[in-house]
This record gives sequence, structure tokens and C-alpha cells, in this order.
Amino acid sequence: MTPLRLLLACSALLALSAHSQESKRDLPALYATLEKVDAVVEGASDPKRVLYVFWDANCYYCNLTWKALQHYERAGLQVRWVPVAYQKDNSAALAAAVMGATDRAAALRENETRYRPKSYDGGIKAAAKVPADLAIELEENMTLMGRFGMSGTPALVWRDAGGRIQTHLGFPRLSKLPAITGLPEQKIDDPELAKYR
Repeated sequence: MTPLRLLLACSALLALSAHSQESKRDLPALYATLEKVDAVVEGASDPKRVLYVFWDANCYYCNLTWKALQHYERAGLQVRWVPVAYQKDNSAALAAAVMGATDRAAALRENETRYRPKSYDGGIKAAAKVPADLAIELEENMTLMGRFGMSGTPALVWRDAGGRIQTHLGFPRLSKLPAITGLPEQKIDDPELAKYR
């Protein structure tokens, strides 16, 4: 077998393996697990759609996602922010500050509005200690994110109008948000987001 044929055969096997893994993934069962995860809930109390976002408090693209989704939350979206901690050494302590707050949505808002993009740092003061149960929860959330086939943040998961489970890895272009949120396009005039139309 020539090196080119061997390379093509290996590529085909890898593609088949990836497809096989995709078909083995039981998205409805994973979604049912996701619905039980402890998260920061923002947006509508009687939502038109629920969107789950795995986020790291230090993640720049999570910060952009948060900014863009604020407009959709006002239009009827509920976002459930599922914490993970992997980007920096203090990611778990920032997650602990948000998850341990009396008003988690306000703590998340503080982290995101005070986010420092030049250094990729969340804006909330880190908790002095990460509770053991939260450390376990953060690990379990990372595992769950991986089981959805996503390896980084932001990782979006939702049920579409037809009831199918959908996923998107990374900050979605603004033009994709109506399909993801199930809501009409919202006006977003944040100059930081303009290049992501």
C-alpha cells in the first residue's frame, strides 16, 4: 500500500470512528443529566427556550457569549450557565465566588461586566477556598461537557423547536443566535461584538 493510500485509509477510519462515537452518544439521556446540574440561571422565568452554556469564569469567548445573550434573555430566553474550571489556576476559585453567592446571577454579572479581556481574567474576586463538593461538581461538569463531544468553552446545548438536542462549540456568530435561541434576531450594538456578525 502506498503512503498516500495508507493516509487516506487512516483518514477514512478516523472519520468512521468519529461518526460511530457520535451515533453512540445518547443526547437525550445526556440532556436529562444536564437538566439536573447546578447552574447559574439568568433570563426569563417563563422562558420560550432554555439554553445551557458550559463556561469558565476566565473564558474570553464565554464573556462575549454572555454579552450577546443578554439581549435574547430580555426577549424571553433563559440561560443556565454551567460552570467548569480549566483555563487558569484561579478558575475554580472564581466559579466558587459565583456559585457561592447569595445572588448567583448578580455574581455572574459582576464577573462578566468587570471581565479583563487583555489578561483573560474574570472580574469577580476569587473565593478564598473552593469547597470540596464544588470541586467535584466542576470535574463532573467537565466530564459531561466532554460526553456531549465538546472540549472547550463556551459549549452551548439546547433543544430545538423539533425537540432535537443541538450543540455548538465556541462563540456563535450573531447571525446564528436566532436559530439557537428560537427567538427573533435582537439588535446588538456592542462594538466588541460587531466583528462577529
